[in-house]
Amino acid sequence: MKINVSKCHGTENHFLIFYSNEKKIHTPKFILSLINQNQSERVDGVLILSDAPSVDFKMDYYNNDGTWETMCANGARCAVLYMHSKGYVKNKKMRFEAGDGLHNAEVIDSKYVKIQMSTPKYCSGKIEILEIEGFHVDSGAPHFTVEYPQIDNETVKILGSEIRHHETFKPRGINVNFYEFVNLSSIYVKTYEKGIEDMMRSCGSGAVACAYHLSTKGKIKSPLNVHVPGGELQIEYSKNWEKVWLIGPAVVENSFDINY
Repeated sequence: MKINVSKCHGTENHFLIFYSNEKKIHTPKFILSLINQNQSERVDGVLILSDAPSVDFKMDYYNNDGTWETMCANGARCAVLYMHSKGYVKNKKMRFEAGDGLHNAEVIDSKYVKIQMSTPKYCSGKIEILEIEGFHVDSGAPHFTVEYPQIDNETVKILGSEIRHHETFKPRGINVNFYEFVNLSSIYVKTYEKGIEDMMRSCGSGAVACAYHLSTKGKIKSPLNVHVPGGELQIEYSKNWEKVWLIGPAVVENSFDINY
């Protein structure tokens, strides 16, 4: 079986992406074999797009360790641009299904996409781990949000890994986001992501989780600019967070065939 795979990224969060209705490829073995064929370049995850009833497509996201995850917001922007640029969906506005539910989306232009996120929710009150205080927020994927201004990358990796593997979040684990408040319209976020086990250049759902937490404290307003190591994202949200939009860049690069 031959599959045409493209490389893509959203704020330097790198993926392999393709469209297929083949069920047998949804296995850790296949995901890892695909990633192993691309070891010369960074691959954070794999996006498999397929048919689904009543929507334009379904998106399954796999981390680069082969584990499935409910949602990847940076990957979703890439998926929307991919579906439009490849001609699978003619309309710039579309609707897709992910592990956390249904999402509306729109291709703004050849470089920017907006997606409607699930309404975030707290999964805990304040939690203290390793003398670090934070909150568990689900924004389509599980996140631990921590205020930690000017944190360096090495600390993100060390502390992020310790929190991600902490007994509190077993067995599933959690993504760990360190944010810095700048002003009402701007924050910085660095993320350690489970399933990739590294600091990310960007995490869209992590940015939304941090924004939600700061919004409940009255510290930010919409629209919010979120600075991440890989670039910049924008979040727009209604007063009660029933509608949440994540806007940011998406790039679909070269494609190649693989045999499976």
